[in-house]
Amino acid sequence: MRMGGLPLCLVLLLWGAVSVAGQPVACATKSDDGGLPETGGSIVSDKKEFYDASKVYPVRTFSDRASTGNTAEFCLRYEIENLGPNSIQNFYWGLPGIRIKELRPGLSDRQSRSKTIRSTKDPEVLPTTINAFANESATPKVWMIEGQLAQAEGAQFAEVVAVDPAQLLPADVENLLVQNAFPQHTPILAVRLDQEKEIYPVRETVSGNGFTLAVNSRAFKLQDTVIFQTEVVLSGDAAKEATILMPVLQALQDSKAASSIEYYSAFLNSVKKQGSEPIKGFTSRKFATNMSVDSLLGKTIFLSDHVITLRANDNEYCYRFQSYTPFAVDFDLDRCPE
Repeated sequence: MRMGGLPLCLVLLLWGAVSVAGQPVACATKSDDGGLPETGGSIVSDKKEFYDASKVYPVRTFSDRASTGNTAEFCLRYEIENLGPNSIQNFYWGLPGIRIKELRPGLSDRQSRSKTIRSTKDPEVLPTTINAFANESATPKVWMIEGQLAQAEGAQFAEVVAVDPAQLLPADVENLLVQNAFPQHTPILAVRLDQEKEIYPVRETVSGNGFTLAVNSRAFKLQDTVIFQTEVVLSGDAAKEATILMPVLQALQDSKAASSIEYYSAFLNSVKKQGSEPIKGFTSRKFATNMSVDSLLGKTIFLSDHVITLRANDNEYCYRFQSYTPFAVDFDLDRCPE
């Protein structure tokens, strides 16, 4: 079979290299190209099954990787599709940060996600865990990088390091987080501000049925002030009737400092309040706040996890993103609305 004068096998190989506008396929999402095929280029796909109430629910994961052409920088792309005729309840995939109340059948409801990362290691094909229903799991293989923010020698960007919260947070702040059910058990990604280098901009995009959600975050230092900026853009036909929750980003705008328990307490209270107030008619917004270096904990900022919840298509989608913040607190997918 031939397509546009080219053999089909060559078309599939080219698919795995370049997408629209000359960017690698791994840097795009299904809103750009309709979704990854099962084979071609460096694409890895894996079919698995969930079981619930004597029914079989087949799914397929897709992943791709590509160098951006910059030193130690890659794009990773992940997709999940329900191959069966019945919806899958409570789908959860921790690696790309996807949690969906109801994963519906077909390509139109396929979830597609891409992100740009820094790493001195090349991506590898490794097992990942996907979950659904009350306690079902499967283990497909996908492209991934362990230690995704390793510093390349001579890199232009400031180093991002994983820090044990117990070695960083004052005891009273740690106790506050525990009391508010926000214990930090995993390392927190930190950037020291005494580095005379630009801070790496973070870019992530997710596409679903009729919507695309893009989050771009950056931070930069101007003399004794740090400026935090995260832009969120929601587009697509389904977005018009959607509501969105972004409690961490909204709470950051009210924050004046992050150097003591009082500021952490005010931040957590604001996150809880904003989490109960969905926004209607959202298209885009740039969340920004400024703080003096002396008002930060240890003159350090953090690349923190947080969740954004989208209610559209009579369904609920919750995604984990990363943004630069002054607070050493991660909000993972367990913070999605119940």
